[in-house]
Amino acid sequence: MLAHPDSAYRDHWLAELSAGALVGNAESERAGTFAAQSTRVVEQDGRLLLNGTKYYTTGSIFADWILVSVLATHPETGEQGFATVQVSAAASGVSIHDDWDGFGQRLTGSGTAEFVDVEVDPRFLHFRGSEEAGGGIQHAVYQLVHLANLAGIAAAALEEITGFVRSRSRNLFNPAVAPNKDQVSLQIIGETFGTVETVKAAVLAAARTVQQASVAQQQGAAVVGDFSRADAHVFGIQPVVIDQVLRLISRVFEVGGASATSSSRQLDRLWRNARTISSHNPALHRQQAVGDYVINGVAPGEALLQLLTAVPAAPSR
Repeated sequence: MLAHPDSAYRDHWLAELSAGALVGNAESERAGTFAAQSTRVVEQDGRLLLNGTKYYTTGSIFADWILVSVLATHPETGEQGFATVQVSAAASGVSIHDDWDGFGQRLTGSGTAEFVDVEVDPRFLHFRGSEEAGGGIQHAVYQLVHLANLAGIAAAALEEITGFVRSRSRNLFNPAVAPNKDQVSLQIIGETFGTVETVKAAVLAAARTVQQASVAQQQGAAVVGDFSRADAHVFGIQPVVIDQVLRLISRVFEVGGASATSSSRQLDRLWRNARTISSHNPALHRQQAVGDYVINGVAPGEALLQLLTAVPAAPSR
C-alpha cells in the first residue's frame, strides 16, 4: 500500500487503517486455480459488479474491508486478467459464513465469503501485471505472518510446560527428586527454550530482509533482486521453522506425561494450530523454489506465480 503510485489511494487506506479498520482476505476457492477462478468483476450498466464465492477467507468475518482476488477485463487493454479488489464487508451482497471446519486456528474466521452483485469502486480494482512476478513483498509478508504465528505458538508451548512443571507436586518416575529438579524435565525445557529463541531469531532476521525490500520499494530504489532475496529468505526458513515448532510441541509432552494429555489442559491446541498454519502453503514447493533461486537465479516470486497460474492438467486415467 505504501508503495502504491496513486497518492489518493495511499491516503485513503492510511486513513482507514489509522482509524482502526480491519482488512480480511478472500482469495482461495474450493476448486480451480488462481488463473481459472470463478469469482469475477464485470461491467454492467456502467457499474462494476463482483460475483463469486471464496473459501479460507481468513479474518473476513471480523473485518471492515475484504481483499478479493478476481478475474476482470482490463479497461485499457480489453484483456481478461488477474486482479484484486477491496470491498466493504458491510456492502450489499456480501455474506460471510462462519463455517470453517479445520481442526486448528478455529477462531480465525476462515469461512466462506459470498459476493452477489456487489458494487465495486473502480479505484480499488488493481490488476496484477507480469512485472509483479518477482516485484513485490506481498507473498513474503503473507508467509512471514504465518511464521510469526508459529514462533508465538512455540513460545506458548514453553510457557505452558514451564508452568506445568512448576505446579507439579510429585515426580512419579523419580520420586527422590523434586519435580523442579528433575533432570529430564530440565533438559527438555532447556532444549525447548533454545528452540524458541532460534525460531524467533530466524523469523526476525527474515523480517529485516523483507523490511529492507519494503523501504527500497517505498523510496523507488528497489530492484527485482531485493524482492527475490526477501522471498528466498522467508521461503527458505519456512520448512525449518515448521519442523522445529512441530517437534518442540511433541517434545513437551515428554515432560508432562499422560496427565498433559488431559482435555482440560487443551495442550493439543498447540499442535492443532501449528499444523494448520503449516499446511497453508506447501513447504516442499517453497524449498524447490529457493533451490531454483540459489542455483539458477530464478526469482521465487516468479516460480510461485507460474505454479499458481498454470493450466490445470487433466486427470490421468
